[in-house]
Amino acid sequence: MAQALRPWPQYTRLNVKSVPTGYSTYNSFTAKLEKRFMGGLIGRVAYTVSKLINSGADDVLVGDSPGIQNPLLGSQDRRSLSRDDLPRSLILAWSYELPFGKGKKFAGNANRTLDAFIGGWTMAATQRYDAGRPLSITMACDFCSVLFSNTKRPNKVGDGYSHTSNVLTPGGYLNPSGWADPGSYAFGNAPLHDGSVRSFPYYNEDLNIAKRFRVTEGVGMRFESQFGNLFNRHLWCDPDTNWSSPTFGEVFGQCDQPRNIQFGLRLEF
Repeated sequence: MAQALRPWPQYTRLNVKSVPTGYSTYNSFTAKLEKRFMGGLIGRVAYTVSKLINSGADDVLVGDSPGIQNPLLGSQDRRSLSRDDLPRSLILAWSYELPFGKGKKFAGNANRTLDAFIGGWTMAATQRYDAGRPLSITMACDFCSVLFSNTKRPNKVGDGYSHTSNVLTPGGYLNPSGWADPGSYAFGNAPLHDGSVRSFPYYNEDLNIAKRFRVTEGVGMRFESQFGNLFNRHLWCDPDTNWSSPTFGEVFGQCDQPRNIQFGLRLEF
């Protein structure tokens, strides 16, 4: 029976190998606004809408077949959204010289002592907000040792989320009823990377607060504080995407760094 399921079953010493090649197609629209305002404020906003499709170009090789379900289709078997597909991305970057101290809008006539405390402060931040990446749903493979495959995918039959949006809620991130077993020795129709079920969106804000002040005419100092992940946002790791697993759809950890704060002092001469 196994031989009958192989490509060209009349030959008993034939191996079908997948050549590790692929291609990518990327389309996007980006709008960017950059402005220097009066009073020391500089800002930049960039918003990108995009779609990245490939055919195995970003897959990690497993043996000779990266993510192959049906080896006879070659690269077309892996044609889907890229794992790195980000349909929406918003980036904000800004810098602001606080209007306090000598020569500024507030306390512009401050003496040297007062200016040493309230003058020379700068705030800068980078903010990024990305949509989630598509997930790859697989299942236990009953034909992989027969058809030179290394992946079996289930049939997509429903929404897939265990709730109304891609947020973490009790009871699991994905709903198993969104997929079904295609049957024994049958190929599933779920894409390699499914854009209808995505990993968690990425939100992050980094803030920098710095101050320059003079010690003497030729010597200065710079105090700097850096706040990474300012609001201590959580980026949850991808859920278990093996549909045959009893823990399918569950999330087991955090995949970004918690808030971190650093302070530094630099002497300039």
